[in-house]
Amino acid sequence: MSAGEFVLGMGNFPWLALFGFLVGALGGFFGVGGGFLMVPMLNVVFGIPYNICVGSDLGQMCGMSSAATVRHMRFGNIDFKLGFLMIAGTATGVEVGAEILEVLKHSGSMTINGRSVDLMTVVMSLTYAALLIFLGQAMIRESMRTIKRSAGKVDLGGDATSSPTVLRLRTVKLWPMVKLPASGIESISLWVILAIGFATGLLSGMLGVGGGFIRMPALVYILGCPTVVAVGTDLFEIVFSSGYGVLTHAFKGNVHLTLVLALLIGTTVGAQIGASYTRKAGGPWVRFGFGCLAFIGVIMVAIKLYVKIFHG
Repeated sequence: MSAGEFVLGMGNFPWLALFGFLVGALGGFFGVGGGFLMVPMLNVVFGIPYNICVGSDLGQMCGMSSAATVRHMRFGNIDFKLGFLMIAGTATGVEVGAEILEVLKHSGSMTINGRSVDLMTVVMSLTYAALLIFLGQAMIRESMRTIKRSAGKVDLGGDATSSPTVLRLRTVKLWPMVKLPASGIESISLWVILAIGFATGLLSGMLGVGGGFIRMPALVYILGCPTVVAVGTDLFEIVFSSGYGVLTHAFKGNVHLTLVLALLIGTTVGAQIGASYTRKAGGPWVRFGFGCLAFIGVIMVAIKLYVKIFHG
């Protein structure tokens, strides 16, 4: 039975749309496409093959990110110059990531606990878990320190612009140097921006995520963007990275249009609602919630592996 037959035959279209609404609201609020939760959840709960989850999630993500970007544009939360500069690196990374997934898709299986588990599931699950644990703990610790220092005052940018990493990167003078007034960045090497774009694009093409759960923290903690600008700019960039990603995955047979439609209906509405609350919450609380959400992703990945290994 194909993924599309399972979704429609079992009457899951409304449930997928509802799930899309919840993920879309989280994506609009945190500035991420939600793929780091969407992909494993689709695999665990709905039994959809991983490669179909990745390709189809990128399809809905393109639509959801477009809706959230419009909302953030009205609030003035987007650094368009930074977003466009990252696209070149992102597109290259997406293609490399998609090719890696294609190799994993045809790589066969391995035996764990006496059961045959496909290598794609193992590799991608471990990659998800490692990234989410690292990001979750880092953002929770930093946000709690900022909240305590602010003594109840709303701080949209936190302490990110004065972190050691940001200050060191500001001293890198590898030509060409660019200025990003909308983000309050006087000078930074273009190569730093392209490197972030490539890394997040690689994750997008391989894992079916918009790269936001890496890109948003990178914009804050590496480039030193204010949190609300990082959220809006990240969503703007996701429009292009997910758009290119769904195109290349479609040619590889990894996109199911009915699944894309069900998720898109929910995420588009949810993203509009989530985006409207980003500035109200304040930067530190957004980052704290993001860190907690990352650990939810870890739990879902662990459940998926447990079910696969011990229950076949």
